[in-house]
Amino acid sequence: MAWSSNWKFADLEQPGSEEGRASSDGYKSLWVVDGQQRVAAMCALFNRRPFWWDSAAAWDKLVRKYDVRFDINAKEPPYFRIADAVIRKTINDRFIPMSRLLNLDTAKRQDQEELEKLAKDIKLQGMCDGMDAMEVFTRLNRIRNIRDSDVMTVTIDHELEDVVEIFARLNSRGTRVTEADIYLGIVAAKNKGWVRGTFLPYLHDVLRPAGFDLDPNLVFRTLTAIGVKRVRFKFIEEKFWEGESVNPAWERTTTAWANMIAKFRDYGILSNNPMPTEAALVTLAALMDKFPAEPFELPLYWFLQASRFGRYSGSSATSLEEDLREVAESDNQRAAVEKLVKRFNAPRTTPLLPEDFLRDYGDARFGRFLLYLLVYRNKAIDWDPTTNVRLGFEGLQLLADFRPQWHHIFPRKYLAGKINEPEKIEALANIAVIGPSINIRISAKAPMDYIDRYKITDEKLEQQFIGVEIKTLPPDKFESWLAVRAEQLAKEANDFLEHLRACSG
Repeated sequence: MAWSSNWKFADLEQPGSEEGRASSDGYKSLWVVDGQQRVAAMCALFNRRPFWWDSAAAWDKLVRKYDVRFDINAKEPPYFRIADAVIRKTINDRFIPMSRLLNLDTAKRQDQEELEKLAKDIKLQGMCDGMDAMEVFTRLNRIRNIRDSDVMTVTIDHELEDVVEIFARLNSRGTRVTEADIYLGIVAAKNKGWVRGTFLPYLHDVLRPAGFDLDPNLVFRTLTAIGVKRVRFKFIEEKFWEGESVNPAWERTTTAWANMIAKFRDYGILSNNPMPTEAALVTLAALMDKFPAEPFELPLYWFLQASRFGRYSGSSATSLEEDLREVAESDNQRAAVEKLVKRFNAPRTTPLLPEDFLRDYGDARFGRFLLYLLVYRNKAIDWDPTTNVRLGFEGLQLLADFRPQWHHIFPRKYLAGKINEPEKIEALANIAVIGPSINIRISAKAPMDYIDRYKITDEKLEQQFIGVEIKTLPPDKFESWLAVRAEQLAKEANDFLEHLRACSG
């Protein structure tokens, strides 16, 4: 029994089969949607470690923790016990591991003889009063027969999209199954070994170490987006899922991702964590595939504006396919980006306003992301006095999976009860970007003294677009200061976006 730990499919392999191939007995592997925990419990009960469980030591620890034993000498419940220290020290065969019984197949002479011998040994050990060896054997065999119990299943014969809808309604509080999950199963059936040997290792061993811990469905969508310019799987011809079509498309997909991640790093985007949207990565990957040698500024400009205007906040599949067609039909990168921008539900020249930086930073995912990009572009040094390195770096090396932290420049304690509009304390313009290693502790006695305590120099403040006057600024001047910084951030943001848009492709 085996399945991918990061997908909702459980590939139940019969003995002798490999990744869905028919076994010598003629059985074929089945795909089971949902129920991983129940299958995992069954694996533990049989003590059969699944292929995806990498650590043998961790598996042994799990099996020891849930070591179910059958009490052959019990005449009333409980007949089954979880082994504890006392049970494990028992030197006779009273408490028999379930895995020992369930793995016996009495159709095999060797297993039949082993079960008969166990029954005789139990009698010789003085247990099971009033029963002879044959009756003990019968009792043991009744437990062993649990392995042959029928499991009721309901088989439905519908279109795959209907299957997804049915499961979603029946299992609304459990595992969420998407259309991509279903079609990944089709690829696994048509292209043996691709899911386990190629797709999942790419997620685990390439994207994650690079800082991009993405939903597998999104990566799968980039495959079809690049391969056939579609993300609605029901409209994709079945032959695409075969190896001769999928494999070349996958090679182009991984090349596009590698190029995209490398370009992101130039702008300090070291993980998907701070991104306000990930759906736009599908179109961005298509742009990188179509125009691999072109500069990254225009695609990044589109990516930021798509995030800002919520391009994929509605019917994302419809919007994605519209955009993919625009990319496919364009002769050059600039033409493609201009067509993509025209699809926004807002004028493409709409500038960012100071009001955009007066929003609550907790609700402004795009604003936080843009603030980080501006600060990174300004080569800001982290406020951790023990490192004194640039944000996103460790020494001279960029950090994979860097996650910016958001620090209130004017602390809540400093402004509490002292300003007319306390909600402005949470404004994005009152936020500085710092690294995850520093935890700035604010003193209730002198809240602004953290600047001197952490040796935050005037240069470090200016890199974050903060004037040095904050060191002595009284609370009643906070709102006017906030308005000035919001205006400066809006100007910096518009200049940055215009720089990206104006770059020739």
